[in-house]
Amino acid sequence: MTRRSWRPSHLTALAAVGALALAACTPPDGSGEPTPSETVPTAEPSTDMPSETPSPTSTAEPLGWGPTEDEVDDAIAVAAEMTPEDVAGQVILARFPGTEPADAAAVLSADHLAGVVVFGGNVASAEQVADTAEAVQEAQGELGRDWPAIIAVDNEGGLVQRLSAATGDWTSFPPFMAAGAADDADVVTAAAEAMATELRATGINYDFAPVADVTIGAADPIIGDRSPSGDPERAARAVTAAVQGFADGGVLSSLKHFPGHGSLTVDSHEDLPTQSASAEELADRDLVPFQVGVDAGAPTVMMGHIAVEAWDPGVPASLSPEAYQVLREDLGFTGVAITDALDMGALTQTRTSDEIAVEALAAGADLLLGPVDVAEAQHGIVSALEDGSLDRERVNEAAGRVIALMRWQADEAERIGPVSVAESDSGGAASQALSAAAVTVVQGTCGGALAGPRIHVRGGTADDWDAFVDAAEQVGLQVVPLEQPADTSVRLLTSVTPSGTADVAISLDAPWLLTGTDAPVRIAAFGRTAGAFEAVAAVLAGDAPAPGSLPIEVDGLAATSC
Repeated sequence: MTRRSWRPSHLTALAAVGALALAACTPPDGSGEPTPSETVPTAEPSTDMPSETPSPTSTAEPLGWGPTEDEVDDAIAVAAEMTPEDVAGQVILARFPGTEPADAAAVLSADHLAGVVVFGGNVASAEQVADTAEAVQEAQGELGRDWPAIIAVDNEGGLVQRLSAATGDWTSFPPFMAAGAADDADVVTAAAEAMATELRATGINYDFAPVADVTIGAADPIIGDRSPSGDPERAARAVTAAVQGFADGGVLSSLKHFPGHGSLTVDSHEDLPTQSASAEELADRDLVPFQVGVDAGAPTVMMGHIAVEAWDPGVPASLSPEAYQVLREDLGFTGVAITDALDMGALTQTRTSDEIAVEALAAGADLLLGPVDVAEAQHGIVSALEDGSLDRERVNEAAGRVIALMRWQADEAERIGPVSVAESDSGGAASQALSAAAVTVVQGTCGGALAGPRIHVRGGTADDWDAFVDAAEQVGLQVVPLEQPADTSVRLLTSVTPSGTADVAISLDAPWLLTGTDAPVRIAAFGRTAGAFEAVAAVLAGDAPAPGSLPIEVDGLAATSC
């Protein structure tokens, strides 16, 4: 069943009577639950909002991230007409409870928010997420808005993919470090496009990806293989390819976590990390993938809770005017700057929700992600506008950028065409292709069979073991019980089973785990998806090459032996 993308009134054919309508999503049927529909009915404009009138097509060139400057200015003018409560809500994204579509819609409506964020606890099935998105968009129409609400998710691949981790209705993708290992723009772009298609099939229009952090490897406690590489240029290539893929799939992307979390050893979920590198060192390393991603047209950048000594000592970048100035003036970014989640310890240890919201907007944020107390954040913004401590023009600018962003996304989704809920798990081939391009032999012979035909397998979880056995048997390898003789012993290395001896060691998680074994053959698989197991089994059987190379230097290991 095809679900129509939100279609703003400036894209909708007007009725012969000339009545101007605001597009809205399909209302609930008689059961009271949102249902899929092939049609998109219209709703009358709100009486407290000015009706939109078609304007001449702008001749201005599009900005680097999509809309034209005139379109952004028009959206800022819309924001300027909003009530303080409306404009304050239009710069906030919030979580919602449970899996009932009506509950998500109620969260949006209560504080007139820009949108909602889907987490694992909000996911029961692809149809349910699509119904949730429709309910939220219906609520958006009832607010009198002619642009879609944001339905966002964290879906990077690897450890961070909220949907496939909850149910099997979506494809599981390898961690983004697989993109760095593959270093193949076409494969990476195809994977990101496939991921975007699956998201849009269930009503999601914004993904907090790709990760543009440059990792330092094992000393990096939070990013790790979420980063594409420890090499800035290689990371930049992966980021560029992913940004293109998300655009091709019609979903908004977000470079994160500016100015780079991969070289830090403190987790900003818990405390405020400090970046002590000089401005020149940052420009030469951490900022490189962000600059290239901005140049590639990334529409949003996520500001990390990272205090940069060279810019604004002791102040998180998400709250620092200097950090936003670097992003805007040095990197030339003109899109939407979104904060990292505002419920993280780096901020909440010292500030309340209203203080954080006002400080972030004043510093230059356009979109506030996940305050601890959403109502307090919204009321804090309203109060600051009323007493003059927060400039209304700054908030108009922020809200206007978000409105322009969502109008542009709706245009792009309309241009690309609708997708159906059935496409929520259509990315398997693209995921497998990325894993096949990433698998890396770092020690041992290159080419020919590396194991078998009879093998023992140790390590990993029960699910890892089962998935590996299935993939091995598909290529003719026979996994035998440990008490029976075998030709090759295989050890699966993970963060839970990080070491051990064997004839062949395979790292399913970060590649530096391969230093914890003395196996004569060592392989980095970059993930534990079905495609990753298929790819590594094909290499073991000698049926496929290992084209990847380590995207980060690991002491004692070659980048590749091929």
